[in-house]
Amino acid sequence: METVAIIGAGRMGSFIARKISSNYNMVLVDKNLRQCGSLAKEVNGLATSEYSMLSCSNYIIVALPANVIPEILKEIKPFIAKEQILINISTDTEKSVFEPIKSLCKLASAKIIGHAQHMAATGELPLILIDGDDLDTCNKVAEIFSKIGCICYGDESIVKKINNIASEEGIKAALNIKKRLEEINVPSEYLSFAIRNVACGTMNAYAIGDMGSFAQKIIDKLRITERTDSC
Repeated sequence: METVAIIGAGRMGSFIARKISSNYNMVLVDKNLRQCGSLAKEVNGLATSEYSMLSCSNYIIVALPANVIPEILKEIKPFIAKEQILINISTDTEKSVFEPIKSLCKLASAKIIGHAQHMAATGELPLILIDGDDLDTCNKVAEIFSKIGCICYGDESIVKKINNIASEEGIKAALNIKKRLEEINVPSEYLSFAIRNVACGTMNAYAIGDMGSFAQKIIDKLRITERTDSC
């Protein structure tokens, strides 16, 4: 089997490792060796804090916050090679950040439209937008991420916009639900159920086009209100 190295054993790195570990040998690299080791034990992989172990891999997935990536790229430069594909999954990191290592390996991105915690808990499929140096590179990256969700090819920059808008509107909705329920003195311990079960379930039903009659009445009412307000 080919080997995938994942730099970062946080939520998204762990989610990816669990999804692909049955198809690839895993090398997990993180400064938090306890967390990394626990994940490695779960996915039958190798846990390390040494970037030198990256040289053993065919693919390197960078699953790190955007602000630390430039410094990490400097540290891993001695251990990457032409035949490897380095894959960026950070939605907040642009292609230009990876320019310093462009001549050292093949570059690609796999930007995920999905929330790691929600996907792990529910099994919900994400959409993954693949972008890369060439078609062959994109196809190889798509093969890895097809184990996780649905695949499309395209401009990676759109994913940041999608995730930002969806996250912002979701938080607005959650805050508004909390405010309205508090106004009618609903006990605080009920709030998470209203948001996680009712609101999220209704939004999911809307997304897949499976609305019940109750929800459809709400949609019709909101559309009438929108038309009235616009007049």
